[in-house]
Amino acid sequence: MHEGPHTSPSDPISTSPSLSASPSLSPSSEPPESPESPESSEAPGAVEAVEGERRATWFELFCDLVFVAAVGQITRRISAEPTLGSVAAAAALFVPLWWTWVLYAVRANRADRDVTSHRLLTMAGLVAVCGLAVFVGGVGHSDSADTGFALSYLGARLGVALLYALEARRDRRLVPLLRSFATGSALSALFWAGGALLAPAGAVRYGIWAGGMAVDLAIPLLSGSRIARAPHHSEHLRERFGLFTIIVLGESVLGFTNGLVQARTAGSAMVTGAAAFALCACLWWSYFSASGTRPGAHAELADSPRLLNTYVLGHLPVQLGLAVAGGAVGTAVLGSGSRLTTALALCVLGGVALFLVSTAAVRVAFTGVGDPVVRLRLVTALLIAALVPAAGRAPVWAMLAGPALLLALSVAAEAPSHRRRVAEAG
Repeated sequence: MHEGPHTSPSDPISTSPSLSASPSLSPSSEPPESPESPESSEAPGAVEAVEGERRATWFELFCDLVFVAAVGQITRRISAEPTLGSVAAAAALFVPLWWTWVLYAVRANRADRDVTSHRLLTMAGLVAVCGLAVFVGGVGHSDSADTGFALSYLGARLGVALLYALEARRDRRLVPLLRSFATGSALSALFWAGGALLAPAGAVRYGIWAGGMAVDLAIPLLSGSRIARAPHHSEHLRERFGLFTIIVLGESVLGFTNGLVQARTAGSAMVTGAAAFALCACLWWSYFSASGTRPGAHAELADSPRLLNTYVLGHLPVQLGLAVAGGAVGTAVLGSGSRLTTALALCVLGGVALFLVSTAAVRVAFTGVGDPVVRLRLVTALLIAALVPAAGRAPVWAMLAGPALLLALSVAAEAPSHRRRVAEAG
């Protein structure tokens, strides 16, 4: 949706001008430095937003390439065996991978001068992320892969802790955050290392890991006041989550193009491939089309760690839904001459519905339940989910074109609300 030359498209789940202004796609290699060690002048609980322009650096984009490989291994697990059990396992493995990316992205957002010491430490952590990519495909199938995955995750987290410790020597505002992160990480490590090294493979081990993951996700929720004293760049954060969304959507494109390459029934495959492309394009449009903001939303975000946590953690189901749908789309295109199984239909349609419900749920935190965009997305999600029973009867292309059409109609229906909010924001 083109909003005009003076309108900046943004993600639909933020209504903060600082989070909604469209970023330049030209990364900066020299982000502004933080002050040496000032005390925050904000009221208790306020999030300290840093003024000035902040863009993703070339090094951050290089780091994203490592996560591209890891996300690709997750989607390959889904496409290789699109059964409910296998998809549930892949979705569970997506969570620590996604959280690792969040830790590096948020750390860079708060304290990244893009200097040699930061780059070297980050690269060391990225070696562990490569380990996640290598081992994630074998988790649940071999004990060595389980151990390798857990130790890689802990190594990646250690890299973030060392980066915070390095910068906390320079910016004392990061010391409370470092303490909370180090304490939570040490507790989480007991779960991850204990599950990998002491617990038998199977439900017991993965249950222990789930406990460790719960500890990890709880750290920002339990450390709101300490995290609030650390600086942050709202626009840069919005840009980074948008870029990771592009990474996940890219796996959908890769999946259906690989399916086209392997498909032998060229005629039906081309039609199905076109429907798959339309679905990916509409998902992109749905995420990035919303450009409206309501006046004063930036101040609300800056004063509320709760809203900041909602924005960050709310992206987990958003991007998980895209990953599940993307992993299944390639298999759907490859089998375009037949019908979708119920499990495959649940992956595609359920993933898209989860994306819509999640974007709506996060938006509610900023705009309230009366927002027309929220209602439109919930209705669209319900209509898409209602297509699942048609999986055994409708051709594959129709099962992909159906949600694409509904998404397109939703985007068109949301346009007046977005334009109105742009006008209100001035």
